[in-house]
Amino acid sequence: MGWVLGDAMLVASELVTNAVLYSGCAEEDLLEVEVDRAGDHLLVAVRDPGRSGGVAKLVAGEAREFGGMGLWVVDQVAHRWGSDRLDGYRVWAELPLSREG
Repeated sequence: MGWVLGDAMLVASELVTNAVLYSGCAEEDLLEVEVDRAGDHLLVAVRDPGRSGGVAKLVAGEAREFGGMGLWVVDQVAHRWGSDRLDGYRVWAELPLSREG
């Protein structure tokens, strides 16, 4: 999978870090990481218990000086990303499998 694998690992790392820092999960809680190939893209998603009630959003430019780069990186690498609250809180990103995507 070449470069896509590196991008997927970067996105997964950023999403897991955000879940650990901002989800309100406890030490005994589990995070679920999902990676799935679907058509012309790779889906990377991280699900946490969703206790914080917060919403994943990009941080404004000046506020990124002391962190807040995670979702900005995801936004730059992914074709699209979003979140849902079905069973806990899941943040996902779709990565194109070709550079043209």
